[in-house]
Amino acid sequence: MTRKPKTLIKLSFIVGFGLSLAACQHTAATAPAPSEKVMRNEVKMVRLPFRIAAEDDQTDTPSSYTLNGISLFLRSVNAGHADVVMLDSTDVAPERVDAIIDHIKTAGLLYAGNSALGEKPADGEITLYVERHIVVPPNCGNWGVEISGNDVNNASAHHGCSTIANLGLMIANPRDLIAGQNGGNSTAAAVGAIYTPTPTPSGPTMTVSLDGLANLPVPSGAGAGGGDKK
Repeated sequence: MTRKPKTLIKLSFIVGFGLSLAACQHTAATAPAPSEKVMRNEVKMVRLPFRIAAEDDQTDTPSSYTLNGISLFLRSVNAGHADVVMLDSTDVAPERVDAIIDHIKTAGLLYAGNSALGEKPADGEITLYVERHIVVPPNCGNWGVEISGNDVNNASAHHGCSTIANLGLMIANPRDLIAGQNGGNSTAAAVGAIYTPTPTPSGPTMTVSLDGLANLPVPSGAGAGGGDKK
């Protein structure tokens, strides 16, 4: 009888230790194992610089040579709708900066302002930056060995990897993977427009009644089928 309490104490200790150990190692079956790296698209931002030299005649109006050089650079980097253009101009006349901004907007590009982004330009010079976000998709073919022992059969970190990679390759503006446009409400607005009935325009209406047309006399010379009698 004296050994029974000790046995109960030992048994309760073993059970309690097992439960605490299980709690520490438990992972939801729908989540990847802790040792796995979840496959995600990586979004990187790059800035492509271009130096705009001062005019040879020291005027503030950009020459055709200067504007053509800007256009050639923008074409060489395939500047498009997903890019933004910024200028770094410290000691440049506002008239010259405004003319270059107009040239950028005429090319259909988004101008994002004047900002010091790198080395300070020399007097009279302007540095033009094309800011672009690019997507680096995950390596879906790198199937590593689970080193922690996936006893609960967790979902793999590669689950849906090809779908994630394809999304990153298809998206028009990689910046949207970081933050959606319009605060993330554009999708809700588009779906709401589909299910919202189009308002009926107000205005004068006309009602046509066909009552009594069956009792009108048949014109002479007209047959039952609308042809002439013979």
